[in-house]
Amino acid sequence: MKLFNVSILTSVLAMMAVVKGDAEEAAIASPDSAVVKLTAESFESFIKENPLVLAEFFAPWCGHCKRLGPEFSAAADKLVEKDIKLAQIDCTRERDLCADYGIRGYPTLKVFRGNNSPSDYQGQREQDAIVSYMIKQALPPVSLLEDTADLLDALADLSEPMILQVLPPDSKSSGNETFHLLANRLRDNFRFVSTSNPEYVEKYVKEKSTPTYIVFRPGEKTEDASVLSNKTIDEEGLQSFISVETKPLFGEVTGATFQAYMESKLPLAYFFYEEEAQKAAVADEITKLAKKYRGEINFAGLEAKKYGMHAKNLNMQEKFPLFVIHDLQKDLKYGISQDKDLEFSEIPKFVENFKKGKLEPIVKSEPIPETQEEAVYHLVGYEHDKIVNQKKDVLVEYYAPWCGHCKRLAPTYEELAAIYKNDTAASAKVVIAKIDHTANDVSGVEITGYPTILLYPADGSGPVSYEGQRTLESLASFIQEKGTFGVDGLAIRDATSDGADKPESDTKDSTHDEL
Repeated sequence: MKLFNVSILTSVLAMMAVVKGDAEEAAIASPDSAVVKLTAESFESFIKENPLVLAEFFAPWCGHCKRLGPEFSAAADKLVEKDIKLAQIDCTRERDLCADYGIRGYPTLKVFRGNNSPSDYQGQREQDAIVSYMIKQALPPVSLLEDTADLLDALADLSEPMILQVLPPDSKSSGNETFHLLANRLRDNFRFVSTSNPEYVEKYVKEKSTPTYIVFRPGEKTEDASVLSNKTIDEEGLQSFISVETKPLFGEVTGATFQAYMESKLPLAYFFYEEEAQKAAVADEITKLAKKYRGEINFAGLEAKKYGMHAKNLNMQEKFPLFVIHDLQKDLKYGISQDKDLEFSEIPKFVENFKKGKLEPIVKSEPIPETQEEAVYHLVGYEHDKIVNQKKDVLVEYYAPWCGHCKRLAPTYEELAAIYKNDTAASAKVVIAKIDHTANDVSGVEITGYPTILLYPADGSGPVSYEGQRTLESLASFIQEKGTFGVDGLAIRDATSDGADKPESDTKDSTHDEL
């Protein structure tokens, strides 16, 4: 189960960046430009007929689209001679087409290669950057370098991690297809090179029938490169190797690198610093730790002047420098106490204790209520696991105070809770609870929108997500069908109202407010 939401954290970092200036340029490309306007009718055939297309999904009123417009048009004009097409889709007119591609914000840029699934554009949004990015997309995903001088030149001028495949003569291209597949998928982030150069075969290959893979990182010595040589290398193993080993020993968390750190799923140890001198002072020590725990923990600096607010997401104060480890799998945070100034000498022992499981996580939680007088149980982070793991069927609404859907649900949810709360037998078997997810940490639960409603059956079989209409009748039926005890809440309601017919609740909403 995915235990944290990458999109939330990525958005937080993005919001911390300062957007400067404004522009009044039109979002819609000029008719004189090389940008092609696509509709639902023309889209599919255009994509099939052109080997490489950068498509902008936009809205004319969007400020970011207006700023991108002139840059996009200029890039299109430059790329005409390269047979690389740039196209626009107006999502205010082509709603269904945009929905088909999951467009949720403007502008969204996607790279299409014929009938293959599109990939997200990962470059900057200036004309030169767009041109450079798309020209690179047109190149083969893997460079074939056999000459020693060419290989040395490639290693001498690394601006991004390079993954080198060394193919021995007897390999019969074993693993080559997988390498090219991953290269095409990850080409935006890394350089992929393949060679059968005898010197490299002699130096790196252990199994004469199996390729060896080496990751070279910018700014590091070639002898510090990471090597993978295994008879049973498969796509998952190779991708995992690349994901871990392409990261610098002591890297930097920025808007551009944050997603990669999150997707690695390894615990991330942050060092927040205000001045470069602070980072430099710990660089040697943290690099040693990074080598020791390579593949177990990622280490990175984070510039507090730009992204200091992220400390709050890690349950730390904005008091710098600070050191905190985020266990991404469990979504737990462990930080060195901020009761006094951080002493860099504390970091190695703290990391060791984290690995040994000797640290207590920092839990964000509202205080545990002294009394529970309402029908809906007021759940908080400190007691979340205790309550949902008791021998009762526990229905929990994870909400946000600002969520409109949650506000509309509230009366129905309170009425539902009262049915079970006011019946002695039912209250011993069913609990209706809610928790403010913005104010409380909840480990082990993926929340992608509000409200999220989960039922924790008494038999401990794990949470069941509720996806139906938010009516009292539907919710009560869900508890009866999915709960361990099968309590019939509607029968209890009807009995207490002398069997009078009850109109269905009008809370038919089943959508979520996005995070």
